[in-house]
Amino acid sequence: MAKVLSLRFVKTPGSISLPPGVARQFKVFSGDHCLEGTPAIVFELDKAHMRGVTCIHLRERPDWSLECTAKAGTGSWDLISDAGVRTGHIAGRGSLKQGWKLELPRSGALYELADPDSIARQTVRTMLGGDMDALVLLENGNLAGTLIRKHRDQSNGKRAGLLAGLKRFVTGRDWVLDVQQQNGRLELAGTDHLAALACLGLVAVVSLDLSTAD
Repeated sequence: MAKVLSLRFVKTPGSISLPPGVARQFKVFSGDHCLEGTPAIVFELDKAHMRGVTCIHLRERPDWSLECTAKAGTGSWDLISDAGVRTGHIAGRGSLKQGWKLELPRSGALYELADPDSIARQTVRTMLGGDMDALVLLENGNLAGTLIRKHRDQSNGKRAGLLAGLKRFVTGRDWVLDVQQQNGRLELAGTDHLAALACLGLVAVVSLDLSTAD
């Protein structure tokens, strides 16, 4: 499957001052060459656990928002456009199996980030590359990508030597959502769809980031 989109979620370090009212900030960079140029999306969370309203700064577009509609349990969120229109809904499921679903009513698309244990292991082994710190992306029930933690100097798939390994230890890792094309089914189109997928990734990233050591 050919990769058509790669989104790297970079959390702003705690040592950097955030704008007033912002508890957490993530910058999302698109493409294989991460951390270069202006981020495609900037998420500003007023609550560190995403139990409030998240402001979505889109490059050269008016701001959108991701509003929490259920604070208990795994939570749920509505994606609201700059015109105040509800364009998508994200919901978590269960406490024993990690997973989040994104519904896009206008296109009829349903995306899901799921625990790979809930999918046939043989099917996803190649996509995950043996990485157990990962989720798989489904589009209308079909495998469509992965969410995996990647070292920043491995974004181009280069093998690491000793010095590169030490550098990775210092620079840390980011969550990366790689979206693949499968049988022409991918419905990704335009900034709106990209923003919705990034929101799905963000919900998972925040939860995983809070529960996983770097």
